[in-house]
Amino acid sequence: MANKILITDAHCPVGKAIHRAFEHSSYTVLTPLVDNVDWESAAAITEYLEDNNVDIVINTTGWQETPDVGHQLQMVDAAKALASAAVNTQCVVIHLSSYRVFGGENKSAYDELDKPLPLGPAGRAFLEAERVFERALSRYICLRVSWVLDIDGESVFRRLLQDLVTDGEALVVTHQRRGSPISATEIGRVIFAMVNQILCGSDNWGVFHLSSGDPCSSAEFTEAVADILQREGVLKRQWSVESLSDEELAVQGEPDSAALTVRRCRDNFGYQIRSWRQGLTGLIRTWLEQQEAKPKSDVTS
Repeated sequence: MANKILITDAHCPVGKAIHRAFEHSSYTVLTPLVDNVDWESAAAITEYLEDNNVDIVINTTGWQETPDVGHQLQMVDAAKALASAAVNTQCVVIHLSSYRVFGGENKSAYDELDKPLPLGPAGRAFLEAERVFERALSRYICLRVSWVLDIDGESVFRRLLQDLVTDGEALVVTHQRRGSPISATEIGRVIFAMVNQILCGSDNWGVFHLSSGDPCSSAEFTEAVADILQREGVLKRQWSVESLSDEELAVQGEPDSAALTVRRCRDNFGYQIRSWRQGLTGLIRTWLEQQEAKPKSDVTS
């Protein structure tokens, strides 16, 4: 009998990418609509897990790169209910989290052993959800990711692309923000590899980081994206590199560095670190093709 994998929200952008990684596998992957299960009820989740004999749960409920208040509450409430249900059913949980749990320390990159200290409500929600699983479960993985390269939904990357191909005032970017971007597709690949190893008896639990191997500033990343758009003949907007004041940085509620080391993913799961530049041109070309296929009113709105 095929092992059963549940993705709690396979319909959000990152959930779709994770689901695609399992499409041609031998696993039975369950992807209920968000409204079909009460993700804030431990009893309802327990019943679903038991009825479907679920082996591993990949928790993406409420996950957004920049979650609003509604998604923050959903993320935490779903974590509480799912953790309780996992205790009842002995399911393994892989929970997706974010670099936003870290704060204002002057670090070039964060290791899994660094102490979280979030700066804003989104980071506090990510951390609270993590703590729920840490307190309740011994067999769980919390996977923190850096900046996500995703061309679906309202991702920061998609908004940057849209800004650069639209006329307007110069974008302001800075070298004071650093990250190690990772594609949504790569997140799916790594989670698929983790599932394979867990079901083969791997006993590696706790917090893991996932990112590319070459950190960059937001200005450097913008320049790389703009260069590709220039070669494709669609770049319309310029940008300027500026230093932001401490007050301007603090208002954004985001750590200066979103760069994560991947020591545990490498050592425990054999993750081969990739550069964020690999596949970037293809990803941008795919987005441009999507724009060409859309009605003009949708592209410009």
